[in-house]
Amino acid sequence: MLLVSCSDDKEAKSKTGFFSTIIPGSSTRAKARSTVLENSLVFFGVLAGDEPNAVKAAEETLKFGGTAVDAAVSLALTMTVTMPSAVSLGGGGVCIVHNPSQKKTEVIDFIAPPGEANARADRPSAIPTLLRGLAAMHVRYGDSDLRGLLAATEKKARFGHVVSRATARDMALAAEPLFQDPATRRIFARPDGKPYAEGDRLIQTDLANTYAEIRTGGISGFYKGLFAERLVRAAQDAGGTLSLDDLQNYIPKWRKPVSIGYQDQTVSFVPAPAGAGVGGGLMWNMLADGGRYQNAVGEARAHLLLETAKRAFAARQKWLKSTGSENGDQAFADPKNAAALMADFNSGQATAASNLKPSPPRSAENPAGTGFVIVDLVGLAVACTLTNYNLFGTGRIAPGTGIVLAAAPGQEDRNALSLGPVLSFDSELGSFQYAAAGSGGAAALTATIAVTADSILQGQTLEKAINAPRVHHGGEPDVAVLEQAVPKGIKGGLQRRGHKTVTVPTLGRINAVECPLGLDTKSESVACFVYADPRGAGMAAEAER
Repeated sequence: MLLVSCSDDKEAKSKTGFFSTIIPGSSTRAKARSTVLENSLVFFGVLAGDEPNAVKAAEETLKFGGTAVDAAVSLALTMTVTMPSAVSLGGGGVCIVHNPSQKKTEVIDFIAPPGEANARADRPSAIPTLLRGLAAMHVRYGDSDLRGLLAATEKKARFGHVVSRATARDMALAAEPLFQDPATRRIFARPDGKPYAEGDRLIQTDLANTYAEIRTGGISGFYKGLFAERLVRAAQDAGGTLSLDDLQNYIPKWRKPVSIGYQDQTVSFVPAPAGAGVGGGLMWNMLADGGRYQNAVGEARAHLLLETAKRAFAARQKWLKSTGSENGDQAFADPKNAAALMADFNSGQATAASNLKPSPPRSAENPAGTGFVIVDLVGLAVACTLTNYNLFGTGRIAPGTGIVLAAAPGQEDRNALSLGPVLSFDSELGSFQYAAAGSGGAAALTATIAVTADSILQGQTLEKAINAPRVHHGGEPDVAVLEQAVPKGIKGGLQRRGHKTVTVPTLGRINAVECPLGLDTKSESVACFVYADPRGAGMAAEAER
């Protein structure tokens, strides 16, 4: 198996040319792992995420026989310690899982609803849904002992970790408002009052003790009993909105993905309330219809991306309101929707957003959050997008627990609109082919679909697709946002087409993996490529030993 990884972070691996072979006939994990060990083969999976410490922890989980879902649990839990700006035990998210042996793809939705109001609340907080979501996924697809994964996370919190560049950036950005809360300042400020910097060791004893209680009392002890009562009091003392009913009654949902066929592939999206899933599916249909994306080049392709993006942002509101209804969840994938949305498309002229039907609503999406992708040696694949709904959530710690309280969805730009990983597989064989998970607010949607379109529709290498300059249009305001790397000729061409443009350094962060010929244990050799977006400071890795 040829494996290639790429990241600009100095902590990351970057290997180009490692080769091994998977022996055919190993259809189960046990047989596949046995075959690997007997033949001294070293491939256990590939993965990419936004925080190197967490990627390394997940890599170790794969090395010692864990499934892709075991590794996903390890990565997410570790990020609550190593990158609490984006992920905490107080937050939530959504994952899409593909099981090639059963030719089955599922979505686990643990997007956090807002907690109940209370008289002392001044920082509305979300219901902590992360643990139940990860536990549900682990029960169905995990092999490793969950207590071992919790113990490893506890150890990292208790004895400290070396702060990565990714986390140091977030701490520096949020330090001033974050340190207004004494409990938060006590944990995330150094003795000199400055935020922890890259290379510092950060110890979180309260969070370690919380993980010790979860490890010994089980996941259910987090949501019921003495610890749950203490957590509710602590959240309310920190100005949050949380009740025992909130904790006890929350249940994550297994849901069907929205699957769209393209040639011999099935491309799967996440249904509402994950806004990037809904908008991404709409945008994908508009680009794929009749080879529209492949037939556009240069400034014509940038124009097409902007026009389909503004229409997707305008139309998705209708489908977001239909969440909870299976027919409603799936209806947006109907190609007739794409045809209707593109009826007034002009390849030579920008359509004013005010003339679109429906017209795009003015909405805000918080750029905080993270995404990761993992595939293991038998092709089990998982892609997740997780969030605290704001950088460091409410900006407060539940005292005595070490838990960063996630912000309540529905407050200004605190929402699930930027959540929505993508995954594809061979429609006939069920073998995994591609997955991407984005972050970075509204641009997560357009960046994810642009990379996916370049990879699947255009057939570009994943490296070229991720490195390509990006464009974005959110519908309202009617402005095309371009990365600084967009060539001047394309920028001028867009302006001549009537686009009002602004320029920003970067748009979105994408972690992605592709196995163009499919990944299953029936193939004698397969090529897989995994990348962490160089716009961030993450890491891509191959689990090997």
